[in-house]
Amino acid sequence: MSLISSTALGLGLAVAGATPATADPYDCSTWYKSGTTAAGTCTNGTGEFRVYTRCDRFLAQDYTVYDPTWRRVGTTSTAICHSGGKPYGAGIQVH
Repeated sequence: MSLISSTALGLGLAVAGATPATADPYDCSTWYKSGTTAAGTCTNGTGEFRVYTRCDRFLAQDYTVYDPTWRRVGTTSTAICHSGGKPYGAGIQVH
């Protein structure tokens, strides 16, 4: 009987000491600010996210830019097209 009680107590302590699972950011949205910037935010989850966008340059090859900083849920991330690029196809990368 005491072996069963101590095993149950040990399992209870192991569960109590466990860290909660993290969930990638979700409920995310993107939008465009000014003519060169894509922005976005995530409102739920944990972890971090950042915005990325494709940039269209007239008579030049398109390219992708990312916010260089990973952001926390509830904040805003931005990705800026340089060299006259216009943002399109923005998205959210999570980790």
